[in-house]
Amino acid sequence: MSINLEKQPRGALKLLTDEEKNERRRILHREYMANRRKQDPEFAAKQRECVMNNYKKLRENPEIVEKQREYFKNYQRKMKSEYNEMKKKTLEEN
Repeated sequence: MSINLEKQPRGALKLLTDEEKNERRRILHREYMANRRKQDPEFAAKQRECVMNNYKKLRENPEIVEKQREYFKNYQRKMKSEYNEMKKKTLEEN
């Protein structure tokens, strides 16, 4: 799904579905925040601090820590199996 972010006539936005409107809003907000962090170093520092504090808070919850470990274990297994399959295919081709 591709969203056109250029200026559009007001009627064109009515043709978008709710999902497309939400996606467009997310993209515009992401661009706005990136631009604001670039222009205002104090705001960027405050944002980084908030993210760091939130991450510390999440790391205190043992359920989330265990969930994250399990996710990374599965990710590593998946990557290893994909690597082995690619290696096997290249060996078969040669």
